Amino acid sequence: MISQTQTKQGNPLVFLDISIDGEKAGRVVIELRKDIVPKTAENFRALCTGEKGIGTLGKPLHYKGVRFHKAISQFMVQGGDIVNGDGSGGESIYGPTFDDENFILKHDCGVLSMANAGRPNTNGSQFCVTSVPCPHLDGTNVVFGRVLAGGGILEEIQRTADECRPTVDCIIEDCGELKEGSWDVCCRDGTVDHMPEYPEDLRTELAIEDLLTGILDIKSSGNDHFGDGRHKAAARKYRKCLRYLEHASDVICQLEESRHKLYDVLETYRTQCYLNLGACYSRLHHYAACIQCCSEVLLVNPKNEKALYRRGQANFALKNYDAALSDLKLADKVSPNNKAVQRLLEEVKRTNKNYNDLQKRRLSKFFRDQKGKVAYGHN
Repeated sequence: MISQTQTKQGNPLVFLDISIDGEKAGRVVIELRKDIVPKTAENFRALCTGEKGIGTLGKPLHYKGVRFHKAISQFMVQGGDIVNGDGSGGESIYGPTFDDENFILKHDCGVLSMANAGRPNTNGSQFCVTSVPCPHLDGTNVVFGRVLAGGGILEEIQRTADECRPTVDCIIEDCGELKEGSWDVCCRDGTVDHMPEYPEDLRTELAIEDLLTGILDIKSSGNDHFGDGRHKAAARKYRKCLRYLEHASDVICQLEESRHKLYDVLETYRTQCYLNLGACYSRLHHYAACIQCCSEVLLVNPKNEKALYRRGQANFALKNYDAALSDLKLADKVSPNNKAVQRLLEEVKRTNKNYNDLQKRRLSKFFRDQKGKVAYGHN
């Protein structure tokens, strides 16, 4: 995170609260470069607050409820079409469009830039946020701000993309202006989890004890969501927990004492998170993702019964019968009295036998038909 002391005094700070696939993803905090591009910065600030009311095109001059309609990995995300929501429209607070202010600021990583119609002086409400330096945009698009916190959320939007568009809804649920010196991006979703969505947004480095407490709170929040049947929300918490476990591992490697004991604690939490995440993906019918989670556990402990069982379930759902049988046979060997494993193993065996018998009948019919055609051709 960029320290508040590194921001220019007098530059407005705004926030975007974003949801991804219907679940709260977190807050993005932005510094607007009023010191360099005051008119462009004011346009974005007012569109965040919604204070200008209704525009000339009959739509609110407000980013609230607007989606990110474009996302390209290792490039940028784009949103802000307050008129049509799909990248075909937009409107500024000054009218449909306004002129390019200047091109002093460059397209470094994590900056906000005006999207335009491919021609000079066609700025409206659409904007993009870069995730890498984009010098090819210098001189054509006006840079007006930079991300102070929450950049990981924007990169998460990129990871949902297919053919340059997010595959799930990525929405600005709320937005507005922040008071200077009184902001953070801590989680405030009503759970015991109060950690920022991404470890890089921690305001100060936590002691390992506090970090582990925070990790347990994140995991506990995921467990609560899972118990309530909110599997997408639970999956978000478990993925967040895994990010913090990786961060904790980096912190531990710098300690002089108790490293091995702490690494063992992290590995226990990591196993639990992957197992729980796999269970979420199974409930959501994301079977390939479930298999990946279980495989992470089995890399460390090849005889983990839960991982074998859940991977067997997922492979069965994907009709990978041989893989399912392999996992379930090993799970049965590891835990010979587990009735759930035994029931699923028998079901997979029956289904696999029926499938193989059907394939044999089809092949037999095919060869009979071929033989009949050959015989008919000799008459």
